[in-house]
Amino acid sequence: MVTPVSQGNVDEGRISELMAFIKGEGVSAAFPMGSTGLFPLFSKENHVKAIELTVKHALSGMMVLAGAGRNDIDETLEVAKMSADAGADAVVIVTPFYIRMSQNSMLNYYSRIASALDSKIIAYNIPQFTGNSISAEMLSTLMKEHSNIIGVKDSSGDLRSTQKYISMLPHGAYIYQGQDDLLLPSMAIGVSGGVCGTTNFIGLAVRLWKSGSSGAESKSIQLRLSGIMRTISMTDFPKAYYYLFERLVMKNNKPRNYLPFPIEDLSAQEENALDRAVNLK
Repeated sequence: MVTPVSQGNVDEGRISELMAFIKGEGVSAAFPMGSTGLFPLFSKENHVKAIELTVKHALSGMMVLAGAGRNDIDETLEVAKMSADAGADAVVIVTPFYIRMSQNSMLNYYSRIASALDSKIIAYNIPQFTGNSISAEMLSTLMKEHSNIIGVKDSSGDLRSTQKYISMLPHGAYIYQGQDDLLLPSMAIGVSGGVCGTTNFIGLAVRLWKSGSSGAESKSIQLRLSGIMRTISMTDFPKAYYYLFERLVMKNNKPRNYLPFPIEDLSAQEENALDRAVNLK
């Protein structure tokens, strides 16, 4: 999920609109305060507020997988516990970021978190942002030692990484593809689902999942989804998701100041390219 803001504050009304939209498109779970949610830019208080509002506006049958990762382990545990108290179904814990760590250091990190929480935990692998990659070997060891670690969201963009998780993690592990343009090939090798940023504004990923891992319809949907992702990738992450949420969900023809400080809006040229990619022009 994007984290909608208005005048610098988390916007409850827009969160409600977003939750209604993704529910209507058939999304089964919401993931607030991930990378697209720009969690590092928010205070701990606003981080928790965004999760609480997501749970508050979750509609019948929709789970909430709350991004609880902070760089400080005590804050991570605090946010995770507050997320569980709010009603989140699981917490998603990103690796520590900025400082590079060995696999053994990360094993110790996740072990301490898993020992301190009753919540179900999904590890979050996004090494291009964190500088730290979760190896399948290390995660397999963790999951054998801690039954509340139930899977991984792999946003590495490396299909070999995803395949290794599938082959090495214990039976029943949840393995989610975090890159929309890799959803179809990931479905073909057996992922549990996709955590897809484009569902903030369009339901193509849901349609693709429902259409199955083979056939002309699936290929056609993936090609369109990948085309949108190519245009998105020409802008600084994650500006495009916020812009297209405003355009397609909030029906705002001229969005302005739709990103948390200090990120600036897209240029008019970038906005026009995105409008064309989703057939608004």
